[in-house]
Amino acid sequence: MSEIQETDKLMRIMAIISGIIALAESVLQLFNIGILPYSFGWIGSLIGIICSIVIIFLGIRPIHYTPVILGILGVFLIILAILIGGIVILLATFIGALT
Repeated sequence: MSEIQETDKLMRIMAIISGIIALAESVLQLFNIGILPYSFGWIGSLIGIICSIVIIFLGIRPIHYTPVILGILGVFLIILAILIGGIVILLATFIGALT
């Protein structure tokens, strides 16, 4: 397997894992349990859940611009106070951008 395929596979695995982390963090934030002192309430949590599901699907079935979309969703999740999932998604974006 070439080096490009290995980093792409690593990006996909990290996107799936970080999507699951962001999904769990969004559900916890839905019940007012969060890391950051601010949140956008249940609407922000629902948007975070939808973004997490999209990230998981991008990890399972990537498209041509997957790193760019992951980067945008990662920053969006950090703004929505889903911190750990957003940071790991940005790491997956960086790894995907290397390919």
